[in-house]
Amino acid sequence: MDYLSDSSISSADTNDGIILREESRYQRKGYGLIFALSLTVIGFCVYPQQISYWFLSSLQNFKPHYIQMIMLLSTHIIGFSLGNFVMYIIYKAKSPFFERYRTRQNPWPWDENPVAWKKKRVEVWKSTSLNMILGVLMCILDCYLSPLLRTDLDSFPTIFEMIWQIVFSMLIEDTCFYWSHRTLHSPKLYSKIHKKHHEFYTSVSYAAIYAHPIEYIFGDVIPVFIGSKILGSRMHIATLQLWLLLRIGETIDGHSGYEFSWSPFRLLPFSSSAESHNYHHSHNDGNYGSFFTYWDTIMGSDKSYNSFINKKYGKVNKQKQTKQE
Repeated sequence: MDYLSDSSISSADTNDGIILREESRYQRKGYGLIFALSLTVIGFCVYPQQISYWFLSSLQNFKPHYIQMIMLLSTHIIGFSLGNFVMYIIYKAKSPFFERYRTRQNPWPWDENPVAWKKKRVEVWKSTSLNMILGVLMCILDCYLSPLLRTDLDSFPTIFEMIWQIVFSMLIEDTCFYWSHRTLHSPKLYSKIHKKHHEFYTSVSYAAIYAHPIEYIFGDVIPVFIGSKILGSRMHIATLQLWLLLRIGETIDGHSGYEFSWSPFRLLPFSSSAESHNYHHSHNDGNYGSFFTYWDTIMGSDKSYNSFINKKYGKVNKQKQTKQE
């Protein structure tokens, strides 16, 4: 039984339908799963032990709150800058290799109306810069007002410690993000706050933090740090740094407009996707989570998207079957 066939649409909201949807999601990735797994292994093995440890060792002469501040600020700024720079190259390349992963075939904003995009681009960078500054100020304030994380080399976290604490932070962040995001879609809050983020009908990476400052602070920044606040000194600054990089990478990937098969952010079961978030932007409906889909499934806010996916990939499967016959 194929979840993406027409006969399976009625089972989309059942437990069997959810499992079959996950099986189909992994099958569509194909060999990309191998590369996604490889990137994940590198992320958890090479980065912490080489880059993060080296960077932290160079800061040991500073006071703990300065160490935490420097690592948070550098991650915040470099993460968004580097992520969007990579996407800029992909957008400009227009390579068939990348274009086959497009979630929608609508023209990009800069291709659809170059004149309007020039004006919009200025607005995007102003809003993004303001939110980046707010993020920096919140990091600085947090270092002075909140209990510090571990910053020493002697207690540098093991890979296992990093993994379970990051997964814990993911679950906390996804829950907070889902409910704050869904609340922002209420009529009054949407028109006054969240509508700004939805000005992009076709999602692009540059719009990841193009949002009202109130939304950015309460819907984006705060949920990311709640897990670390709960863990306190049990979390090392290196773990928080890797978690921030993952969250920044995920939001850029989710807004990119490409459903890359090798994306390491979609390896976990019941993960969200760039396709689901692009559907959220184009249809302004459902898919309120960040990393996962379980809250959307529990609350039934993914029904229209499930029907959309069934129809989209059901047609693809039928075409493949016809060619084979």
